[in-house]
Amino acid sequence: MDFLSILRHLFVYVCFITGIYFLVSTAVGMIRFPDLHTRLHAGSKCLMAGGIFVLMGCIVQEESVFVLLKLLVLLLFLLITNPIAIHVIGRFSVHVHFLSKTPVKNDINK
Repeated sequence: MDFLSILRHLFVYVCFITGIYFLVSTAVGMIRFPDLHTRLHAGSKCLMAGGIFVLMGCIVQEESVFVLLKLLVLLLFLLITNPIAIHVIGRFSVHVHFLSKTPVKNDINK
């Protein structure tokens, strides 16, 4: 193995570990956060970061051009659809006046 190959594998492992960290923090945030809007925040920010890092690691690791193009299309699809879906869910919850079952500090005084 030459130096560039070792460096590429190291970059791929760092991307995978970072992506897995963000994806696990998304799962923890979805379970632990108290209301819908903070869960949407975890679902959008951490899921995007985790998906980007995992796909970036796959892109660097893959040598086939056809698979590389498919991964780039998948990354583009993730970048377009995730923020739109989170925005639609958030707007729907505002329009139907969705209230959380668990009290938040600001809701206690009302």
